[in-house]
Amino acid sequence: MDGEEKGMEKAKSSGKKKKKLSSVELSLLCHQMALVFQSGANPVEGLPLLAEDISHPELKAALKSISESIIDGMTMYQAFSLDGSFPDYMLQMIKIGEATGTLDTVMENLSEYYETEAELNKRIRNAVTYPAVLAVLMIGVICLMVLKVIPMFGEIVAGLGGQVPKEAAYLFQFTANLQKALLIIAAIAVPVILLLSIFFKTPSGSRIFDRIKVHNPISGSLYKKIIASRLGLGLSLTTRSGMHLVDGFNIVKGLMRNRYVSAKLDEASRKISKGESLSDAIRNTGIFPAMFVKMLRTGERSGNIEGMIGKISRVYGKEAETSLQRFSRLIEPALVSVLSVVLAALILSVLLPLISMMSSIG
Repeated sequence: MDGEEKGMEKAKSSGKKKKKLSSVELSLLCHQMALVFQSGANPVEGLPLLAEDISHPELKAALKSISESIIDGMTMYQAFSLDGSFPDYMLQMIKIGEATGTLDTVMENLSEYYETEAELNKRIRNAVTYPAVLAVLMIGVICLMVLKVIPMFGEIVAGLGGQVPKEAAYLFQFTANLQKALLIIAAIAVPVILLLSIFFKTPSGSRIFDRIKVHNPISGSLYKKIIASRLGLGLSLTTRSGMHLVDGFNIVKGLMRNRYVSAKLDEASRKISKGESLSDAIRNTGIFPAMFVKMLRTGERSGNIEGMIGKISRVYGKEAETSLQRFSRLIEPALVSVLSVVLAALILSVLLPLISMMSSIG
């Protein structure tokens, strides 16, 4: 207890909230810790040696502080918990590793888990970033055409004289009105966007936004596969580490990073504690693919739920990757097609009457 009290005083004296480590950094750290423990060193001996080889300044300082706390008499789980730089899932797995004497295995499994998590996050960013940038560029080009180029052509056509086609006249009038209304639109849109952003940061607003992520016709199916991949990966790690399936589920449900999903999994956890099977509890959430539930039920009936969870982790890891690639491939040509059609309509509506009028003048 003396060591724990010293650690708590140390944590309070540090004052500032520490930045959480990325999945890549966690994967590398867990791999290095696994190597240290596999060599036969215990945390008191191994962590100070590991801290000397770390180049990341914040992580180096954290490991030194953790080493001092362990020397003062704290467990590895307590020392890592008080540091504040590490996720709850890693802390719970460290606690299991200490209790079962399998820290080396747990650390290696955690390294694989965070490596897979980093790859998944990277694929999600790649799938979303390019379409988002393309959409912004598309909107920028259309705004440039409507607000600058088309009014310029309108002045040229008016200067040449002659009868302007009805479609072109409507377009020129629309752009003129749009320029006048732009300030009004901005005055309305900016407060609405700010209010929505503030609302979505509140607990109720965040849950509504998280629900939209799961239940929408465009990306909902993809998001469900990502959730299934994360849940399967986490359950696979906990069962491999010797944890009971229900206990592992209660830990893994906090990894979803989605309040709506977490609330659904809390409901499932309560039903499991009352005797309902894992597959039925998961099915009743309504947020997991049907095949995911069928595979769980097959594992339960065959008495090999641990092996089936490992298979689910692999299957939905690949399924999420494939779906992300498919989504990226579909959204890119769709945006390009929309941009091409809009620009072609704008250009033709201006150039055709201009060419016709110039021909008549010639």
